[in-house]
Amino acid sequence: MNNLHAVYFSATDTTARCVRAICRGYASTPESEINLANDLDIPFRDFKENDVVVVAAPVYGGRLPAQVADSLKRLKGNGATAIATVVFGNRDYDDALLELTDLLIDRNFRIVGAGAFIGQHSIFPKVGVARPDAEDEKQLLSFGKECRLAVDRNVDTYPSLQIKGKRPYKKIVGIPLHPSAKAADCVKCGQCVASCPTGAISADSPYATNPEVCISCGRCIHVCSTGARRHGGAMYRIIGTLFKIGFSKRKESEWTVAK
Repeated sequence: MNNLHAVYFSATDTTARCVRAICRGYASTPESEINLANDLDIPFRDFKENDVVVVAAPVYGGRLPAQVADSLKRLKGNGATAIATVVFGNRDYDDALLELTDLLIDRNFRIVGAGAFIGQHSIFPKVGVARPDAEDEKQLLSFGKECRLAVDRNVDTYPSLQIKGKRPYKKIVGIPLHPSAKAADCVKCGQCVASCPTGAISADSPYATNPEVCISCGRCIHVCSTGARRHGGAMYRIIGTLFKIGFSKRKESEWTVAK
C-alpha cells in the first residue's frame, strides 16, 4: 500500500489546484498536505519507501524560486517515490522541471513522473487567463492516473523519463516588479503582513514592499481585503503589454511518466 502526500508552494492557489487534480487522477487523498507558502521552514516528515509524494512549485523566470528550492532541499526521501510538478504562466518552464527532479533525486527520491502545467501568470494575469482550465484539468488527471499505474506496476523510474532543460541551469534574474498599495488605500488589516512567505511586508507600513526580499509571488494581492495591493507603474504597464503580445498564444502541458 502506497501512502500519498503532497508538498508544494502555492501563493495564489494555482499550484495547489494543479496538485489536487493530480491527486484526484491518482485516485487517492493525500495523507498529508503542506503548502510552503504558509511556512517555508515547516518541518518535514521523513518519508519512507512506500510513500508517494507530489512535489510541486511555480516557475519564476524559468527556474524554481530560490527560497522554495532551499526549503525543498530539507526533504528526506529515503527511497520514496516522487511526482515532480512545476506550474508556469504560459511563457516557458525552461530548466525548472529538470532542476526539481535533480533536487529530488539528490534528496533520495525515485521519480516516477514529471510534468509542467500552465496556470494564470502571477504578475501579468492577462496571460494564461483562468488557467488551469477544463482541458488542463484533463491533462492533470491523466498525469495522475498514469503515475498511479506506473507506481502499481513498480516500473523503473527516472532513467526512462524525458525531461526538458539544460545543466547548468539558466541564471536566476531578479524580478524588478513588486506589488504595493497606496498608503491612502491601505486599511492596515495585516493580511498581507501575515501571509507574505518571505516577510517582505512590515506591520508598520503594510502598503510598502521590501524589494530585496519580495519574490513577486502575488500572495499579498491574493489576500488583500480591499484590493488595494497590486502591481502598477509605467514599467509594469510597458512590460505587461510586451509580455501579453509575446506570450498570449496558448501553451499546453508537457509531462512524462516512467515506463
